[in-house]
Amino acid sequence: MDYKIDKTTPIPYYYQIQLKIKEALKKGELKPEQFIPPERDLSEEFDVSRITIRKALEGLSVEGVIKRIKGKGAIIAKPKIEGQLFNRLIGTYQDLEDKGFKITDKILDFKIIESSESVTKELNLLSREKVYRLERIRFLDDEPYHYSKTFIPQKICPDFDYNILIKKSLINVLEKKYRLKIYKVRRLLEAGIASKEESDLFKIKIGSPILTFYNTAFLKKGTPIEYTLNKIRGDMSKFEIEISLDGVEDIRHNIRNN
Repeated sequence: MDYKIDKTTPIPYYYQIQLKIKEALKKGELKPEQFIPPERDLSEEFDVSRITIRKALEGLSVEGVIKRIKGKGAIIAKPKIEGQLFNRLIGTYQDLEDKGFKITDKILDFKIIESSESVTKELNLLSREKVYRLERIRFLDDEPYHYSKTFIPQKICPDFDYNILIKKSLINVLEKKYRLKIYKVRRLLEAGIASKEESDLFKIKIGSPILTFYNTAFLKKGTPIEYTLNKIRGDMSKFEIEISLDGVEDIRHNIRNN
């Protein structure tokens, strides 16, 4: 790896160091899951302070280029994997399975409850109609990645068996078991940071990036059949959206397997 930076330009040292590490990764001089040199060695090689090195590594960590391991240092993160979540009528299960990930779902809670005001509105129900409330967490290659809280009208899916969802997607169950074909999906995306609860849930630091999206699925006649609150780890996800005068040409959802 080239350790020479230009100290005569106004470009910050830490930023130049980040570019050098990215360049080394691109050239194959650094490889995924390989430990990078410790801060002390990098400080000596680049001839800068350890504070500068620390700032450079923090930035790379936020970008997902490296992953810090407490007490051991930092490793190069695995490459990003391109998915198609936001421009296909599929859920996260199919999106991830298509890319070869090992997926494990854990059911956190399942109840039949009276619909709240917000759920009643989203699912176009009468006040206090019964709905299934299902909470799950999905592991991606044994690492917690996706939390969801789903509401389904009981009248549409009688005798709903949540155990089926441990190895199958919700969309698959709705289509195969109940003959309910999803025709349209509305998604609202928000960015945020991890609270104490989300930190414990995903095993990440408080303040880490979290992406939240609300998902409402409709039948062809416009009947809403599912409303879900989703939270996914921002440090493992990246969205690229390309827009032209003809509309959205390409939307890609990249999932980083750390």
